[in-house]
Amino acid sequence: MKKSYFNKPVIMPVYVLASLMILFVGCAAKEEKKEKQSTVKVTIQQIQHHGQAEELSFSGTIEADNSVQIGFSASGTVSSVKVNEGQQVNAGQLLATIDATEYDNALLIAGAGLEQAEDMYTRLSGLYQKGSLPEKDFIEIKTKLAQAKANKNLSVKRVSDTKLYAPMSGIIIAKSIERGAMAAPGVPAFTIIKTDQVYARVTVPESEIGKIRKGQRAKVFISTLNEILTGEIAIINPQADPVSKSYSVKVQLQNPDGKLLPGMIAQTKIATGRSLDAITIPASAVLRDADDITYVFVAGDNQKAVRKRITASGVQGNDVIVSDGLKQGDRVVTAGQTRLKEGAVLTL
Repeated sequence: MKKSYFNKPVIMPVYVLASLMILFVGCAAKEEKKEKQSTVKVTIQQIQHHGQAEELSFSGTIEADNSVQIGFSASGTVSSVKVNEGQQVNAGQLLATIDATEYDNALLIAGAGLEQAEDMYTRLSGLYQKGSLPEKDFIEIKTKLAQAKANKNLSVKRVSDTKLYAPMSGIIIAKSIERGAMAAPGVPAFTIIKTDQVYARVTVPESEIGKIRKGQRAKVFISTLNEILTGEIAIINPQADPVSKSYSVKVQLQNPDGKLLPGMIAQTKIATGRSLDAITIPASAVLRDADDITYVFVAGDNQKAVRKRITASGVQGNDVIVSDGLKQGDRVVTAGQTRLKEGAVLTL
């Protein structure tokens, strides 16, 4: 009987066996190395809900308490300008004058006319009392005296109108006249703003205006000055903007040293007095990718890293308030997360 070739034992050369053993050992080493590389030591914090005071944040600008445009009530050539833009002025301070020659002369004439009318009234009054002067003539003299008094008073006012005074204390922010120019009634010469107290004006959406009321305290951060100021809501405009459906709210701030200037950016936080059941995590746990997406890593049930996108609604000290993306019981990686990738094995 012929022996089958397939029943013969297969004898492999020694060098082939050695090669296979080296290959198997190498693969095992690579797998072991890969497993070690995917294991990252981290610190984990389990999330708990905390009672959080609700605080609304808005960006706004500083506005002056009051702004007025002033000008001369009389016309004439400007003879002097006493102040410049940016200058602090006090109520009643002289700002500018116009040539008063014409008005001074008119006052002299009006004064002489009044003296003449008074003299005539004195002389004819005696005749009228004696019955030597008709009543019609006496009434005419009285009328002329009244007109002379009115003319002089008007001339006095016109002379006074050649000087322009500050109606309030504040800062000159605009000057529209120069010496030698013509001034006219109704034409603004200066704009003055009152800044001993100012407002941080913010725009509040319809969804949140119901949480705000007059008298509420607010914190205002002025980045230009790197200062946080405290004020209170003084004005809530009841008329919504027809396009944005938002409301204008003003926080009153005291400004005795004049540091706060109109136009400065004011980051405003208003405490509503309500408490929220909030989730907070350390700010150090939050990461941001190239697409500007905010996320954290949490430890999954199999102790592997799971990336979770989050929405942050605010900051409290060194913690971030998370409004979406996490739930109570999640275990957030707070240290070592910068070395993690999705699915990495975590060790504590």
